[in-house]
Amino acid sequence: MWDYAEANRITTLEAVMAEECIFCHRHLLRIPSQKFVAGEKTLLAQVSICQACGWWSVYRVHQGEYQQTAGFAESYSATIGSLKELDLTDISTPLAEVRQYLLAKENSMFDAHPQLFENVVASVFSGLGWNARVTAYSGDDGIDIVLDGPDDKTIGVQVKRYRRERRIEAEQIRSFAGALLLNGHTKGVFVATSPFRKGAQNTARKYADFGYPIELIDAEKLLDALGIAQISSSKIGKKQIASYFLRTGVHVGTGLHREFSPGEDIRLRSVILQTFARGDFIEEED
Repeated sequence: MWDYAEANRITTLEAVMAEECIFCHRHLLRIPSQKFVAGEKTLLAQVSICQACGWWSVYRVHQGEYQQTAGFAESYSATIGSLKELDLTDISTPLAEVRQYLLAKENSMFDAHPQLFENVVASVFSGLGWNARVTAYSGDDGIDIVLDGPDDKTIGVQVKRYRRERRIEAEQIRSFAGALLLNGHTKGVFVATSPFRKGAQNTARKYADFGYPIELIDAEKLLDALGIAQISSSKIGKKQIASYFLRTGVHVGTGLHREFSPGEDIRLRSVILQTFARGDFIEEED
């Protein structure tokens, strides 16, 4: 889902120095810097990766690139991942990419195909340890997902992908409770991309008082759960990191030559000279 696209120098520099993902705002995993030597040239590289949405950046220190400055000055370059557009109306879109895309571009969930969105919700529950079965389009009386629990107890899940302005009403909670009863589920989870009206929240509380709990999950809670599930299942291999090292970089500055200290954060090296484009100083007229 993430590709490299030429980014302007300032955006790249700001992004590569960020402590949080510039898309989903979760804390970045900073991979320890590595050193590569080829003849008279030395490359130091450090990758940052968001374990939730998958965004990445790489920062490099180049030493010995120019003979006249070797041993005195070093140059810096950076590269960032660029978000590709996904067609969320296509149910064949890989689920792993859809999960990352929803975290990076939250509003895209309103455009997702209902069946694809239900598969995403089921995968979130699976990532949190449940055995989740999608039942949509099989005529299961309003239950879209079934979660298998201990002692043969099951939890019924209903998924509504509505626009934000369309709120969930109390009547929909009552109808869902009926579906739970008909299918013998001991608990319910109502997942919606839109907010729940106060009446809907009160209705869910009343069912809980009767010993029939219904949990309400809105878009914000769903994305939080998706982020947790993504991080817990994140696998970052050496091959993936190496591919980021090799991406073409954008020059971001020059500094004084320093010997490499294993484990150092090379982003903290002082940039004493930067190259600016004309557009950085002059506002172009329309």
